[in-house]
Amino acid sequence: MAKEIYELYGGKVQLDYDSKFHIYSVAGKQVYGVTNIIGVLAKPALIFWASNMAAEYAQSNLQPGKALDEIQIKNLVEGIRTAHRIKKEMAADIGTIGHQWIANYIKARLEKKPLPKKPINEELKAGIEGFFKWAKENKIVLAKSEQKIYSKKYKFAGTYDLEALIGGKKTIIDFKFSNAIYDEYVLQASAYLKAREEELQKEYSGGVKILRLSKQKNDIAPFEVRNINREEVDRYFRIFLYCLGIYRFQMENKKIAALNRINGKVN
Repeated sequence: MAKEIYELYGGKVQLDYDSKFHIYSVAGKQVYGVTNIIGVLAKPALIFWASNMAAEYAQSNLQPGKALDEIQIKNLVEGIRTAHRIKKEMAADIGTIGHQWIANYIKARLEKKPLPKKPINEELKAGIEGFFKWAKENKIVLAKSEQKIYSKKYKFAGTYDLEALIGGKKTIIDFKFSNAIYDEYVLQASAYLKAREEELQKEYSGGVKILRLSKQKNDIAPFEVRNINREEVDRYFRIFLYCLGIYRFQMENKKIAALNRINGKVN
């Protein structure tokens, strides 16, 4: 197990993180992660997106008047069925690699070590250049990268991307390689801010910023920012707590179902 150990609350809380399975725990008990918690939200737009991916694949692989044999039909159907998953995995790879590169860059800057080489992939380069452009325009002062958080009050954990001074105000920034800024991003970042302030007993006057990084080369808008004020943070955090309650309910039901199967009971 690739376990990482973090001392929070002035050393009073030890947060363990299994980086292989992305599992947080405190005192030997698993703690639910912010990303998993907001996963309870329905995402109806994904249904239409997946349908469009299937339609695009079919259109690209069908030709008028051309007959298909049994194997070709099988392959075509499989390609249509999995088109959305392949596209999603490709996008996830870009986001994961881009996040990691920026995290490595920030860490190297803070530790005054050699900076990582820029990637050659055009989509990755576009997002990273967007990050640099935003950082320069806002004259940010880097403070922390990949900061772990834990709420003793609500028992959840997570990792936010960046902490920086912007205009002299301590701010939490979460960046996304995506096509839009979605409400679940705000829920996620609001939870990070609330847990961090709970730990330090200090208010982050800069609040939260969601930084969307473009994946398109020469994009006229290489980045987009959504500033979350204190009122919004409080409002979104209340919704996050509802998500936390639903997620706990789902996990408890899974445990009950597993125990019933072990004991030979059928619901």
